[in-house]
Amino acid sequence: MATHIFRGKDKDEAYRDLYAMAGQDVFIIREFIDQAGLYCIEAAPKIVPTSQHKKAIPQTATTPNKRQKDSSERYTISQLLSQLRHAGFAEPTLRQFIYWMKRQNEQTPEINKDQPKDIALQKFAEYLDIQQVVEPIVQAPQNPILLIGPPGSGKTVTTARLCARALLAGEEVAYVTLDCVRTGAVEQSRCLSEFLEINLTEIENVTQFIKWMDTYNKSLNQNVTFIDSLSTNIYNMEDMRWLLDYMEAAEQNNVEIEPILVISATTDATTIGDYATTFRSMGINRVIITCWDIASKPAATFSAIIDAGLQIAMISDSPYLTAGNKKLDSLSLAKKLVAKKGMPAWLEQIGQLK
Repeated sequence: MATHIFRGKDKDEAYRDLYAMAGQDVFIIREFIDQAGLYCIEAAPKIVPTSQHKKAIPQTATTPNKRQKDSSERYTISQLLSQLRHAGFAEPTLRQFIYWMKRQNEQTPEINKDQPKDIALQKFAEYLDIQQVVEPIVQAPQNPILLIGPPGSGKTVTTARLCARALLAGEEVAYVTLDCVRTGAVEQSRCLSEFLEINLTEIENVTQFIKWMDTYNKSLNQNVTFIDSLSTNIYNMEDMRWLLDYMEAAEQNNVEIEPILVISATTDATTIGDYATTFRSMGINRVIITCWDIASKPAATFSAIIDAGLQIAMISDSPYLTAGNKKLDSLSLAKKLVAKKGMPAWLEQIGQLK
C-alpha cells in the first residue's frame, strides 16, 4: 500500500495539507513529529472493494499494466511539497500553492520522475507563472540598469556578468561603476573590464554622475548600460541617503535608470526579507539572486523575496562570468527550487573513513 506523509507546523496545518492534497477518503496510519519539529501525518488511500472495481481490461501489447510499474519511480504532488520544504520553502507560500491546486479541482497525479517535463513541476511552474514571479532581464535593456544591494551580495561580478551576456549577443556595452570608495572595489571592476575588453567609466560622486548622464542623454547611439553601485546597508541612514541622492539625480535629469536589487541566497531569510521589503517600498520591482549554487536552503530566499512582492530577474548559479546566464522562466525556476541539496559527497566519504 502506497503511503504519503503530510507535514505542517502544527496538527491543524498538517491536516489541512492532507485534506487539500488527498481529500478525506484516506486511512490515517500514524502521526508523529519529525527531526525538523514538524507535525507529520502518514496516510494511505482507502482500498476500493473488489466488487466496486470495473471489469478488468485484458492486457495486450498496447495496454501495459501500469500497476506493475515500480512505485519508487513515481511521485505525487505531496512529495513535491516535501521537496520544497526540504529546500527551505516557507509554509505560508506552500499553503498558497496547495489552495491554488485545490481551487483547480486537480486530483493528486502520479508522475514519472524520468520524464523531462513531469506533471507536478508543470503545475508548480503554472502557479509561479500566474503569480508573475519571473520577469527576466533582456539581453539588451533599453534603459540603464543600476545594481544595488548589501555588501558582499555580488553586485560587481553580476554587473560584469550582464555585460558579458550583452557582448556575446553582439551589443555595444557601457560598463559604469559608482563603487570608487570601498577598498579594492574599483580595482576589481578594472580587472573585469579588461577581461571583457571594454572601457570602464568610474564615477566618484553625484556631480560626476550628473555630467555622465548629460553625455548619455546627448548620445545618439546609446549603448546597453550596466551600473555597479556602492554597497548599501539599509540599517545605515548614511548609505541610504547616498543611494537616494543618485536615484533623485537620475530622475531630475530625465534618465530612466532601473535599480535592481542583488541579494545572495546564502543570506538569512530574515535579512533578505528586510532588504526586499525596504527596496520594494522605494519602487524597486526586481531582484537578482546570486550564490544559488552554494546555498543550502535557496527556497527560503525565494519565499522572502516573493512575500515582499519582488519579481526574480535572474538567478546566478555559477562563479563564471559566461556561465549560468540561461534565460529564466517559470519551469526552469521550478526545477531549481526542487533540486535536492544534501550532504556534500566529499563529507560523506570522510564520514565513511572514520
